Amino acid sequence: MMMRYNILALLCALLLVVGCTKDEDRSESAKEEARVWHEYTVAVVLPMEDGMGDHWWRTLHWASDNLQRAFANQKEGIRLTFEWYDESSEDLVALTKSLCKRSEIIAVIGGMESDNAAIMAPMLTRHEKVFMSLATSSDLMRAYTNTSFWAMTESDITECEILLSKVINYGGKSVALLADPEDPSTRTFNDWFSFMAKEMELENVGIFHYSDASVYSASEHAVAAGADFVICAPSEVEYVGPMMEAFRERAAQNLAVPRLLFTDMAYGVNVLSKLGEVCEGIEGVTYCADPESGFDVTYDVYFDDEPTIGESQVYDAAMLLGYALWYKQLHPDVSLNDALRAVVDGRDVKMDGWMPENMRDVVDALARGERPDVGGACGPLNFDSKVYTSVLHTTYCHYKVYNGRYITLDYNSSGGGYRTDSSRANWNRQKEQMEEFDYSVGKINYPKLEDRWALLVAGSSGWKNYRFQADVLAMYQLLKQRGYDDDHIVLIMEDDIARSASNPNKGVVQVAIGGVNLYTDVVVDYHPSDLNVGAIKSILLGERSEYITEVIGSTANDNIFVFWSGHGLKNQLCWGEQDYGLTAKSLRNIFEEMDRRDNFRKQIWFVESCYSGSVLNVCSDIEGIVAFTAADANETSKADIFNSSLGVWMSNQFTYTLRDEITKDSSISLYNLYCKLFINTLGSHVMIFNEDNYGNVITNNMEEYLWTSPEIQWGSRKVTQKL
Repeated sequence: MMMRYNILALLCALLLVVGCTKDEDRSESAKEEARVWHEYTVAVVLPMEDGMGDHWWRTLHWASDNLQRAFANQKEGIRLTFEWYDESSEDLVALTKSLCKRSEIIAVIGGMESDNAAIMAPMLTRHEKVFMSLATSSDLMRAYTNTSFWAMTESDITECEILLSKVINYGGKSVALLADPEDPSTRTFNDWFSFMAKEMELENVGIFHYSDASVYSASEHAVAAGADFVICAPSEVEYVGPMMEAFRERAAQNLAVPRLLFTDMAYGVNVLSKLGEVCEGIEGVTYCADPESGFDVTYDVYFDDEPTIGESQVYDAAMLLGYALWYKQLHPDVSLNDALRAVVDGRDVKMDGWMPENMRDVVDALARGERPDVGGACGPLNFDSKVYTSVLHTTYCHYKVYNGRYITLDYNSSGGGYRTDSSRANWNRQKEQMEEFDYSVGKINYPKLEDRWALLVAGSSGWKNYRFQADVLAMYQLLKQRGYDDDHIVLIMEDDIARSASNPNKGVVQVAIGGVNLYTDVVVDYHPSDLNVGAIKSILLGERSEYITEVIGSTANDNIFVFWSGHGLKNQLCWGEQDYGLTAKSLRNIFEEMDRRDNFRKQIWFVESCYSGSVLNVCSDIEGIVAFTAADANETSKADIFNSSLGVWMSNQFTYTLRDEITKDSSISLYNLYCKLFINTLGSHVMIFNEDNYGNVITNNMEEYLWTSPEIQWGSRKVTQKL
């Protein structure tokens, strides 16, 4: 009898539970029906071929479904729908113009390839349309700071650092780079490889450049160069094959081969589908989900497949848009871009996670007026609170292709952390690479200073090279304010930007956004297009002729200040659009002849160009000459201050610092100037040459070249000098 009562009680309890569950379901269903949904459309512009489209479709619909579930406790909700476009086949200019005009498109997710993102970014940011991109070009990120451009990964600078850290981790001592010098997706590696290798005390065996037609031959040279490792940066998936083929051909001959490490271009479902067996053994690094988030494992269970490159970033982009749209719903007066900034700036309770329950916590917190510190599939979703351009934390997967599939060897991140290997532990800080000086160098007996002369050269022309002429004009105006007159300045520039058809402000040239107009009372002596580069010798030696009328008329009692800004190649400073330039050999001949004729007391050179250290090192052993270069013999120099409305870089890092320092203190010592230039020029190593044959770097200063002036203004800065 007791058992019968117990069974009846259990049945009653079960019926009660079932009844309650049904009531809860009906209640939730009623809430769902009563909830007011605000629907928004996002354009997705990503590569769709070779199975990539299926991955984006499933991931973004997964994110959208989870976002809807996150509003279970709210009377209103955000719903995302998507329009799909193939990044690889669309006319991106026409498409982007169309998307900019459509108010119902609230944002764009895409631009996986940096060159494609570079096409879309100017138009989208000009129309303040939120653009959440997978592009990793550092130039792109620097160009669109403080706009509606949001990069969901760190730049290729970090990936380059991670790859070189791998070389160190595996005991490598030397490294080479195989890259396309023109493609935006590999340009960052060209720009930063030499700098980072030097910082990490790795021997730089060389940078091997390829074009469409020379991938295999360049790869042959790279694998035969004798490096322990070769960093392979293919600009196209198809280029992975020839790179691997060159490696295997050399190995088949029983010759020594380096270990190849590929960039993220060699990772993805499209790589496996395009290249097949060629992929076997490929090794490298790519950005990925944070292993602690569980995204990859859940994805595998949910879809019975592995995520491809960028899927976790795309998921987080959609999730952040959902949060921002909800924030905007709660604060109608803010723009979507400002709502995004408010979301990523949150530093209240930490709410990591990308699952529906995690997202619900964030949605509810925002509804309560809180500002949670959000995270996602990729980990912390923190952006720089000043420029908001790229996420500050990216996890990188060290991958290898084994038996036709990608396997993960380990994880790396720039910041380090649990289950990640911090690459910064391998980074020798920049100050350790600064040049050491012989402070015992005695005083050189120079004659009394009588006069000062200046040669200012913008070696590159055209609107796209705006920064070189702008920097030269800024230096020209500085010297004029320091007491130089036009009879003592030889100014060489093409003079084609102030009145360029691309210049919306005719007659205006600036070196900083909102800065003063530098194109006032300018006397240009020569245009590079009208002058053979060999004329530089005649100008510096004071040799007048029918064509060379303005020269440096210096004597043994005069100082010469030279500033040269333009493109550079190994052992050569470029000259306008010509195929030739001022070579190291030619410059050495000029220095020797000037020394023989004794037509200078001292001369100082500041050269802003790529590989400038390979040219100015020729001043060595000639008394009275000292040279500063923006980069060493193997490095590119770096542009600075991008004006998105003009579409140009306005200055260069080395030059901006130089101008700033000598403006603040005209008597700054050469030692302090070198230190300031070195520390503030990121991405290349500032070099100083022949200082031992010039004099002590502490006692020698810039005052011999610059008069003082009570007030000088550059851009938005105003510096007051004490006379």
